[in-house]
Amino acid sequence: MTQVQEAINATRNPASTYATPWFYFQGEDVSLVGSEESEWGAFHGFGQQWWDIGNRILRPQLATFNVTNGLLSGLKVIKPVAWGWNLPGQNIRVEKHFVDAQPENATRTDTVSFPFNTDGINVSGNNITIDGYYGHNGDDCVSIINGARNVLAQNGYCGFSSHGLSIGSLGRNGAEQTVQNIIFKNWTMEGAVYGARFKSWTGGRGWADNITWEDITLIDVSTGIFVTQNYYDQDKGPRPDNTNQTSTRISNFTFKNFTGSLAANWTDGTCISTPCWNYVEGVDNTKAIILDLYPETALNLTFVDINITPLNKTADETTVLCDPSALAEGEQDTLGFECTNGKFVATEIKGAPSGGSGSNAAFGSSDIHSLSTIAFALVTIVVSQML
Repeated sequence: MTQVQEAINATRNPASTYATPWFYFQGEDVSLVGSEESEWGAFHGFGQQWWDIGNRILRPQLATFNVTNGLLSGLKVIKPVAWGWNLPGQNIRVEKHFVDAQPENATRTDTVSFPFNTDGINVSGNNITIDGYYGHNGDDCVSIINGARNVLAQNGYCGFSSHGLSIGSLGRNGAEQTVQNIIFKNWTMEGAVYGARFKSWTGGRGWADNITWEDITLIDVSTGIFVTQNYYDQDKGPRPDNTNQTSTRISNFTFKNFTGSLAANWTDGTCISTPCWNYVEGVDNTKAIILDLYPETALNLTFVDINITPLNKTADETTVLCDPSALAEGEQDTLGFECTNGKFVATEIKGAPSGGSGSNAAFGSSDIHSLSTIAFALVTIVVSQML
């Protein structure tokens, strides 16, 4: 067990060319525990200085936790340059995690000093539990990426301008990538661009199966639920043709009990290109759900108890984007709303989804062991002070 009782400081120098994690943990039975004191037990990234000059090249990541049987408890990440914790290991529990990636001199719609790519936690490992997360992010609070299996992320708050509780991206450059058995449960999303999000690249391969978002509260969120199998880099031109005639297949997605309000703006300070990176034809500030599907490759998508209201409007003015021609045969019967480019209309679910090939589960501290204690007591560790 390692106890972080005071502060760990990263470089203040934006000229640093690090593009790999500052910290890399590996091994078995590893626990990293922060202080109960709010002002101690923190990793300081000094990201504000990077954000102010708009440096988005070769930015360092904070840490990779590639362990078997691990615990991250009570850690605080203050002003990370970009990506936070990466979890490629297995049997890992994260609890009481705090992230402050909110700029001191900008709002969520300002392009200057915006904290690009400040993901809180990226998960590619197996048997991962995140229980208790409080963060202000400029990107995904939790992102589930290639290889992830059996992940439970619950009891969290995402503020500032989060890009959501996300799966992906998957399938870039035609890659075959997979994720399976993921649950997001009991989250509040405030000021986010998305509440729940799935994204796979045009022409990708692989699959995503058995994913649930449940009990999600939205406060001034741009788009409640966004699913695309046609993701692309809009900085490089118009939407490409899918010459591979392939797509990341998705199945057994459940969106249940979404409540709350939409924001006035459908994007945020990351919108620095024309068109904006997250522009979808027809998008506006009334969209509870956007489904951008590749034909015949999405099965058993179900939406239950969706109660999302546009800002200063009534629930009757909530709309969706959904192309019915992209739905597989019989999918409208189990979708839970009318697939159309227009008003949101809930529909009866005529048949229950068949379920994924695996089952979701919570993974508790019984799987977590610890090594001998190394205490960073009353000391500040300077990782790099490049002047």
